[in-house]
Amino acid sequence: MLTNFRNLLTQPVVVISLITGVLLVGAQRLEMLESVELQAFDQMMQRRTPLAPDPRLLIVGFSAEDIQKLNQGSPTGETLDTVLTKLERYQPKVIGLDFFRDRPVEPGHQKFLTHIKNSSRIVPICTVGANNVESVPPPIGVEAENAGFADIPEDGDGLIRRNLLVVTPSAKSNCQTPASLGFQLALQYLNIQPKFTSGGMQLGKTLFKRLEPDSGGYQKIDASGFQILLNYRSQMMVAQQVSFSDVLGDRIQPISVRNRVILIGSTAPSSQDIRNTPYSNGKRDDSGKMPGVAIHAHMVSQILDAASGKRPLFWFLPEWGEIFWIWGWTFAGGILGWRIQHPLRLGLFSVGGLVILLFSGFVTFTYAGWIPLASPALGFIIATVGVLGYTSFQNKQEKEKIALQIKDQNENISLLQALLREGGNSRTQIRTGLHDSLQPDRLLNKRYKVTEMLGSGGFSYTYLAEDTYRPGKPMCVVKHLQPARTDEVFLELARRLFKTEAEILDILGHHNQIPQLMAYFEESKEFYLVQEYIEGDTLQEEFIPKKLIPEAEVVSCVKDVLQILKFVHDRGVIHRDIKPSNLIRRKQDQRIVLIDFGAVKQIQPQMLAENPTIAVGTAGYAPPEQFMGHPRLNSDIYAVGMIGIEALTGTPAKNLEREETTALAWQHLAQETSQELTDILDKMVTFDFQKRYQSVEEVLQSLDNL
Repeated sequence: MLTNFRNLLTQPVVVISLITGVLLVGAQRLEMLESVELQAFDQMMQRRTPLAPDPRLLIVGFSAEDIQKLNQGSPTGETLDTVLTKLERYQPKVIGLDFFRDRPVEPGHQKFLTHIKNSSRIVPICTVGANNVESVPPPIGVEAENAGFADIPEDGDGLIRRNLLVVTPSAKSNCQTPASLGFQLALQYLNIQPKFTSGGMQLGKTLFKRLEPDSGGYQKIDASGFQILLNYRSQMMVAQQVSFSDVLGDRIQPISVRNRVILIGSTAPSSQDIRNTPYSNGKRDDSGKMPGVAIHAHMVSQILDAASGKRPLFWFLPEWGEIFWIWGWTFAGGILGWRIQHPLRLGLFSVGGLVILLFSGFVTFTYAGWIPLASPALGFIIATVGVLGYTSFQNKQEKEKIALQIKDQNENISLLQALLREGGNSRTQIRTGLHDSLQPDRLLNKRYKVTEMLGSGGFSYTYLAEDTYRPGKPMCVVKHLQPARTDEVFLELARRLFKTEAEILDILGHHNQIPQLMAYFEESKEFYLVQEYIEGDTLQEEFIPKKLIPEAEVVSCVKDVLQILKFVHDRGVIHRDIKPSNLIRRKQDQRIVLIDFGAVKQIQPQMLAENPTIAVGTAGYAPPEQFMGHPRLNSDIYAVGMIGIEALTGTPAKNLEREETTALAWQHLAQETSQELTDILDKMVTFDFQKRYQSVEEVLQSLDNL
């Protein structure tokens, strides 16, 4: 188990995804991706379904029309006093005054001061001041606990995404109130007091958790005081809004004021209190900007909703959760790059994966969750490209390596065949066949215990054996090959051929549907290959004479075999003996597994006696060019086509006849076979290899278009 775990950790997908994940987490911690995450936050905020105006709030705005009608750049003390008097007549719950009055605005300033000092429901503003922002005191005579600070934290790009509830003012500050305007208004409306604990702040039904410097997409922000992420209601209207002129002219309904939170502030576009919000990100006009009084209204609404359990506060993944989330998508990208090599399909699946990521992030956002998107998206892309690049490089190396091995293999086969044709001298010992097969329970290489003979032929045996060295003694398949001659020259060439074949099988075994090579060794001048045991039945056992297999099952089987062949052919290897008995339907997952690779069997003397140029192959499945000793990649395609026809007709391939035109006559033996599939199979088994499909990709494309 420990060995399997180590092997897993060395897989390219795991290694590349881990390295990419670590680099991205590091980049995230260095604030390299924060701006992208914030832009994603803003885009999701803009596309989220807006909420209706909050019926608990009313905004009394000092508009551009008010400025013209009253001829006041900022409302005078007299104007404010009149507005407050008219509003209080309708019994609001609390009034927030978003105008600084540390300096008099005459006429009526003293009267205004007297009014707010004598009222328990009016909350004026001040600013605590920090980071080069001037501290502004509340109106003269107003106690600190009766005011609310108007400080609103801005992010580095000047946008307002945070709601500052509580601070600890410095001793030098002119504003000593610990609560923001929005927090003060919410507390008076709810008529409750917060309870601070180690886990946060309990207010009503909800525990408010402090925003951390690295919450969500943030990294190392100034999270001093008690901050939460601001959850805007909508872009257009947070609450019902009236103007100063409406109030002064008694054009408001009492019901729109009674028991509500009233916020009074400037709404004129010319006001200096027009701020950037997530809704203004990416827009050239000012449609997404909001007056400060509207932002304070959003803050009040959020606190009221959260305290009553109507709308959740934003939540974030813990640090370990973010790491797992980022690595998970990085790993998914690696898997995609490993499993899909076709550029178009890889592109489509990659786009699909990114769409799923972004959609899941947006859905989470609608439920008040802010999870990283830039880091996992970048990790997904990098891992996909990285694994694809590594796999392509590895495949190229494997192709070059196998090409050299096949060249050596062919040279060795030619030399061995020449020796067999020439015969030997007096010292040459020629075998007549396998006459000394292994007895059950005999140990090979002091490790593999033979339990059963699976097959034999010519100069080879196949055994089922136990690997006595491994825990649980798993089963394996041992192929026993005896060289046709025992003289040293022949043996040395055979040894080189055997070693080359083992190296090729080791590379081919990387495919999940080709048995892995477990070991190879020589004993008593005889050669042994140990391969993974595939539990299941061969297609030969499934193909019952005169039993017609449905077209859909045949197409699925043919495509499964062709996918394996694509891997094999990409590495320049021709199987040369594809037939039903060499295809096993794996019991574990019902996938087809291709077995019995190898070229050593080409040097058996009885084959040479029949035809000195014959290559490996089985009658009915091997095309003519292969029987002439010139197999090609599409010779394997011929064999797969014959298997498909055999499945559709219930007739063994060797019993199918060709017409005078060399076309295979089989359609009359099949039932309900589409013309499209018939044409594909006919082209796969064309007598002339030049008119046959030239590559597996062409066949798969035709089958995909069915």
